[in-house]
Amino acid sequence: MKQALIVIDIQNDYFPAGAFTLENADEACRGAVEAIEQAKRDGWLVVGVQHVSAPDAPLFRPDTEGVKTHSAIVAALGDAPMIVKSEADSFFKTNLEQIVRDAGITDIYLTGMMTQHCITHTALSPQARDMNVHIIAKGCAAPAKALSDLALQGLSARCDVV
Repeated sequence: MKQALIVIDIQNDYFPAGAFTLENADEACRGAVEAIEQAKRDGWLVVGVQHVSAPDAPLFRPDTEGVKTHSAIVAALGDAPMIVKSEADSFFKTNLEQIVRDAGITDIYLTGMMTQHCITHTALSPQARDMNVHIIAKGCAAPAKALSDLALQGLSARCDVV
């Protein structure tokens, strides 16, 4: 068994003063930093994911402060690979699948934002179908905590939610 932690879309637009503030964003960020630190101690592959939208999108517009990965996550990731995506599924039209397959990964652990959207789409991606998928709940956030909890409950039918 070989593990990877994939940290999805913990970007400035999701925090207070951002374009789309999520409930519990700060708590989820702290949980994600803890997960990154633990994964590194355990020798796991750690990969960051950044969503970049079109220039006219409501959030994650290129060359804005909001599109940037949160500074605490950047510091925790260090020199970990960072992939850029434009869709909810972190595998779709990115090199994430190649990165995890080249590393011989059997188990992926997902954490980040938004639980009901990007975490769910990545967890259920066709490219993840032959890997064991786990969700680290303490690093997840959504527009409302109840929505995040509901998404995690739904994911628990197919994934291990820890």
